[in-house]
Amino acid sequence: MSFKAGDNIYKFTLIKKLGGNFGEVWHAKDNSINKEIALKILEPAFEPIAKLLDEARIGNKFNHRNLLPIHYADVTTVGGKTYTLISQEYYPNGDVTNQLNTHNFLPLPQVMNVLQDILFGLEYLHNSGFYHNDIKPGNILMDGQQTAVLADYGIAGFSPSVSPVTPKNSYIVHRAPETNGSAAKISIHSDIFQVGCTAFRLLNGVSNLKNEFIALGPSDYESKKANGKIPDRKSYEPFVPKKLKTIINKALNVNPSDRFSSALEMRRKLEKLHFPGYWTSDSKSNLQGVGKKYFYQFEVLPLPGDLFNFNATKTNKSSGKTTRIGLFTSKKISEKEMNKIKTQFFEWVIENAS
Repeated sequence: MSFKAGDNIYKFTLIKKLGGNFGEVWHAKDNSINKEIALKILEPAFEPIAKLLDEARIGNKFNHRNLLPIHYADVTTVGGKTYTLISQEYYPNGDVTNQLNTHNFLPLPQVMNVLQDILFGLEYLHNSGFYHNDIKPGNILMDGQQTAVLADYGIAGFSPSVSPVTPKNSYIVHRAPETNGSAAKISIHSDIFQVGCTAFRLLNGVSNLKNEFIALGPSDYESKKANGKIPDRKSYEPFVPKKLKTIINKALNVNPSDRFSSALEMRRKLEKLHFPGYWTSDSKSNLQGVGKKYFYQFEVLPLPGDLFNFNATKTNKSSGKTTRIGLFTSKKISEKEMNKIKTQFFEWVIENAS
């Protein structure tokens, strides 16, 4: 493909390229109704036209605030080449990765909202007999009210009886262990696994699993995943709450029957959680705790003899006054002790911030 901004394709004018893996996705204008849309342009070289149109047929069936609406699809010829065009809702905020902080993770309150939103969408999807099969941060769009919208039905599966079906394709980084190999089947449980992978990446660093896949290669990556070692349940950042880790780990069980039985069940577990504080990064890219009234900071000072001072403080958002938190301030401690008190401070802010 060699399209550029300003090109006219059928009734659409291209404005800005947004991305795309098996084709291109553009911010475009539908000139027939004077509306800005997202336009997916697909070449039949990837799949037969009938299969390419499946995504539009699927998306056009849905009417749910957490599922991407697809408006229109057609086939046209440009420069002697045939293209499938899929017109869908345009979200200026883009996908959820645009909201990551400077440490490459999404703050806890936003993660909780995003997970509940996409589980709402999945519940509707599953009740309609469909499996999404491509749940990942890049397929979660954010609307103007910060509602998460699940997008891209290109490799979705359909099962009117809600029984497992053979997938068309798969996103290797997130696919569940049982969806690999000649007997691969997707189901409600494999979608739940992908939600778990998505949650793990949003909380711990969105590049986490992709980097591991690149480092290991497909074979070793799949082997470790089948043994429950990917995602690594021991590698959560210390500012991820234990109760939330328990829910995510259940979604990531190797055995499908040990995961949540439905999107509804997982969403209800998440709805019961409440955390007064969370961690993100400040304007200087330092980790910062956030409560309703205070910001929370810490400082690690290296000393001779492999010792450290650990200083914890809180700053009043209104007055700007900073005070020391004695419970988490220690002098001349070992690295092991320092890491322990830092973890305790992370956990304390999440559970007790004011």
